[in-house]
Amino acid sequence: MENENTAKPESGFAAGRGTIPSKGKTVHPNSLANLRIITSETARSAQLKSVASRQANIAAREAFKLNAKNFIEVMDELPRLSPLDVLRMAIHTAIADNNYEDAARYAAQLAEYENPKLARVETNNVTRTVDLTDEELQEIISKEGL
Repeated sequence: MENENTAKPESGFAAGRGTIPSKGKTVHPNSLANLRIITSETARSAQLKSVASRQANIAAREAFKLNAKNFIEVMDELPRLSPLDVLRMAIHTAIADNNYEDAARYAAQLAEYENPKLARVETNNVTRTVDLTDEELQEIISKEGL
């Protein structure tokens, strides 16, 4: 026969679920009552996950370094192209593929750099009238049509 003083672990902390039984209340998911008990098994599994994560990070870092090194080597072997050269190549490629819409779009972009629009320049011609005689002033006025 079972002793009445012996507690049976059926729910809550005693059952190892990490939750304190609530008395008809709902427990928020972020509540401290939902903390899991750390056992040697859970600690070992967390440690293994951590090691695997660190190894994956190291492998990713090394792969990135290798890719960056390869990229630098490839870029050193390529000829130096200006953006205008790239646009010219894109135009030729689009024309070779009979894609005239893209060729026209690239040509419009290229034209902005090769033939920039001239800005309007306001010119002010200043004539010093202090040193002119009356006849010279009359001549300038008749030329200007004033």
